[in-house]
Amino acid sequence: MSLRFCKSCCMDGTDPDLVLDAEGVCNHCHAAQKSLKEIEVEKPNLAGIIERIKKDGHAYDVLLGISGGVDSSYALVKAVELGLRPLCFSVENGWQDDRAQENVMRLVEGLKVPFIRYTIDLKKFRELQAAFMRAGQKNIEIPTDHVLMAVTYELAKTYGIKWVVSGGNVNSESVMPVSWGYQPRDLVHIKSVYRWATGKKLKGLPLCGLLKWNIYKWWYGIKTFYLLDYLDYNRQESEKMLIEKYGFQSTGEKHEESVFTKWFQNFYLYQKYGIDKRTAHFSSLVNSGQMTRAEAMEKLQTNPVYPLLGIEEKVMKYPKRPYTDFKTDEGLFTAISKTIRFLRRIKR
Repeated sequence: MSLRFCKSCCMDGTDPDLVLDAEGVCNHCHAAQKSLKEIEVEKPNLAGIIERIKKDGHAYDVLLGISGGVDSSYALVKAVELGLRPLCFSVENGWQDDRAQENVMRLVEGLKVPFIRYTIDLKKFRELQAAFMRAGQKNIEIPTDHVLMAVTYELAKTYGIKWVVSGGNVNSESVMPVSWGYQPRDLVHIKSVYRWATGKKLKGLPLCGLLKWNIYKWWYGIKTFYLLDYLDYNRQESEKMLIEKYGFQSTGEKHEESVFTKWFQNFYLYQKYGIDKRTAHFSSLVNSGQMTRAEAMEKLQTNPVYPLLGIEEKVMKYPKRPYTDFKTDEGLFTAISKTIRFLRRIKR
């Protein structure tokens, strides 16, 4: 690790792409402040967007995945308050924290919204997760994120829903180094890792390749709406409201409503790759004024806590490999995206 530290947030040289300006402020802070200003400009457009979503709706206005964590739970509450008719779902992958599952049911029952519990082939899913660990990949959360994306688009198409409400937001997610992982959309990469580890073709799970992704987005017109970016979203205050009004149970820090994700962030990345993901999470909160740098640095003095899965010693022995050791569709995706943007400009 290069001994470089941002003077504004708590990002450091564990990100090899960290760049400090003359005042010692990092590139992540500059990007975060730019994004925060951009969403501030967009907030007055909320009423118009809600009206458009309602006009596009049929039986439901929006699809909303709920994990039992703060972000998606608060997004659901606000969507209902804004008069939207959500269809909610969660993907059962065998790793849900008991408190998170209770949070989901308290919210959907309390708000009286329809809910789908989408169950996948758990044996196949664990096999895919194991393949990523054996391959020494940095981002072993790719199977979880990819399956969630595939299920989201599948359900949106099935129920004729044009808008997906996401709990993603700039206020708590503006900082995340690209070097800390690889994006989960790349099905070519996923299949390559799986075949390398098992010698088999990947079948039996919800998957979404490049062609299907473009069909969902451009043919069916399925769009993602980051509702929390149009609100004055404060994660701590939102959690407090959820606790008081819905009996919500805190699951800890960001993304810790999943047992595996908590293990991935707090053991796998921390011990195997020397990456403390809390550094990025806290830096996002520092940039949005929800935490001071001093508070963040103090919390980072303690080691992250993780659940024991019984595979810790085994995964530490697997050699680390970059994602480029496997096939990817990264270049093709970039080329297609540029072509689509060019054609849309010509059409306008």
